[in-house]
Amino acid sequence: MSRNNRKSTAFNPSAVPLDLLKERAYNYRWAEVAEGVIPLTAADPDFPVAHEITEAIKKYVHDGVFSYGPPTGLPAFREAISSWYAATKQVTFDPALILPVNSAAFGLFLAAQTILQKGDQALILQPVDFLFRKAIENAGAEVVTSALHSLTGEIDEADIRAKLNASVKAIFVCNPNNPLGKCMTTADLLTVAKIAVEYNLWIVADEIWADISFDTHCRSIAAVCEFAKDRIITISGLSKNFGLAGLRIGYVAVSNPGLFHKLYSTSQSATTAFGIATLSQIAGTAALTSGGQWLSDFLLHLKEMRAYIEQRILDIPVFESNHPNSTYLFFPKLVNTRFSSQEMCDYLMKEAKVALVPGGKNWFEERSEGHVRICYSTSQAILKEAFDRIEEATRKLG
Repeated sequence: MSRNNRKSTAFNPSAVPLDLLKERAYNYRWAEVAEGVIPLTAADPDFPVAHEITEAIKKYVHDGVFSYGPPTGLPAFREAISSWYAATKQVTFDPALILPVNSAAFGLFLAAQTILQKGDQALILQPVDFLFRKAIENAGAEVVTSALHSLTGEIDEADIRAKLNASVKAIFVCNPNNPLGKCMTTADLLTVAKIAVEYNLWIVADEIWADISFDTHCRSIAAVCEFAKDRIITISGLSKNFGLAGLRIGYVAVSNPGLFHKLYSTSQSATTAFGIATLSQIAGTAALTSGGQWLSDFLLHLKEMRAYIEQRILDIPVFESNHPNSTYLFFPKLVNTRFSSQEMCDYLMKEAKVALVPGGKNWFEERSEGHVRICYSTSQAILKEAFDRIEEATRKLG
């Protein structure tokens, strides 16, 4: 993907279809908030998807045939995923060892169900999205946590080692990290992999945000740690990079054929009760093979919005920026206030009519308390209005 300096009209303020968003954008977004509230909440873009995706869907729908696809996924989609990872992450995944699934979130649950049993433990690096805990506990296992540095996102190797015991079977990583907006360093990826080999652990790598990075190239652990490839489960999807959350497009990729067959068996994709929709795979194939320019333009827009938010946070007396280098999330620390994360979000909802996501165990584990999460994948006009309101409301706090 080449990034140029042109400003795409696809990301102008007028490109945000507010009427449609208020009708269709659920999950804490426009369709679920009161009139007049600006939701900088769930991490989905406010912009329409790439033209190439809608055209591929129209063409497929026009033919009028909606039969079941192969249970392991459409070959063209698996090939597109393989080619995308090879081109953007320098990872070679055999298409035969890639399983399209019904969302990256399901991929997390599938990985946990495949490698964990009741009584096992799995280590997660926090703060991190609540779905990691949910996936592990759904498999009957127990969560063990190790803290990431809140500003750098770096791991604490000594703490990780201190948390390991015979019951720990896996390390789950989110790279880039949600909510910190930080890519893991190559050194940290290598450390995680070395620990996994030393202790005979699986590595579950959620890379759903890997295409959204700015100051540094976000490296896949499968690319960095070839020596550990047989124990790595890579999970991703097309909700963050191509705005296709509603089509629920995810995939799981491995290098170990035996592991793939276990994942496939656990997924029950061979039955008609589970699996990913064929139409979603058509959209996903179009995104990965033809949507590169749209993504490049999106990244240019996001980089501008990140700079804009950094500047605005300087004028918010209760926010301290964490300087994200990836995702389209800010996770500022609360300062100069006694408000908890939830109390701050409640206050801003009431006084500013701006919805944010609070830190705290229910969202991002206990280390996230004292922060709020801000999603900025919208237009500058909407962000300006939201931050004007936040600035005015927070100055009332004194």
